[in-house]
Amino acid sequence: MRLLIVMLATLLIGCDAGTSGSASTAQCASGENLLANADFGSSDPASALRPWTGGQHAGEKSFQTRVDSGVLTIEKTGTQPWYRLAQTITAADLKGDSLVFRSEVKLSLDAANLAGGFTPGGGLQVLVWGDPDPVTEGDRIVFDSTLAHEPRLGTTDWMEVSIPFEVPFTATRIRIGYLLQANGSMQVRN
Repeated sequence: MRLLIVMLATLLIGCDAGTSGSASTAQCASGENLLANADFGSSDPASALRPWTGGQHAGEKSFQTRVDSGVLTIEKTGTQPWYRLAQTITAADLKGDSLVFRSEVKLSLDAANLAGGFTPGGGLQVLVWGDPDPVTEGDRIVFDSTLAHEPRLGTTDWMEVSIPFEVPFTATRIRIGYLLQANGSMQVRN
């Protein structure tokens, strides 16, 4: 049985017992946090993002990240179209579970003169790989929730956004994170 821990940090949590595949945020109000360093809370600035890993579209460095008092800021500073900060967890013990990735975001984003054909915006992303091929042992994306919330552009105050999802029985790994595909900056907390 999972430990029930109420966290005031960025959450990827298992839903309460008895919820079904389309669990709401209210149904998933508490549970075990499956992410490491979910509150970006390190006294050492060099490790404030570990084990989160960041990456951008190829080319010149175009994004800056910083953490201040548990608030992550991602800011576009160049021409490349996207940046992702994420961590990957194994799906072995989560197959069939209903989970929710929840966080507060604050946006100052626009889509002026964007190139690349990407959906513009900033916010949450959940990708689940699975259905491995027995010959190649490769897997494919079986669930993709990329910026599947509103608003994802404009100037906002702090707002809670969440992505509820059920882990497929064929899942092998889950990547949880933040994606910025716009001009400006996005902040994340809680």
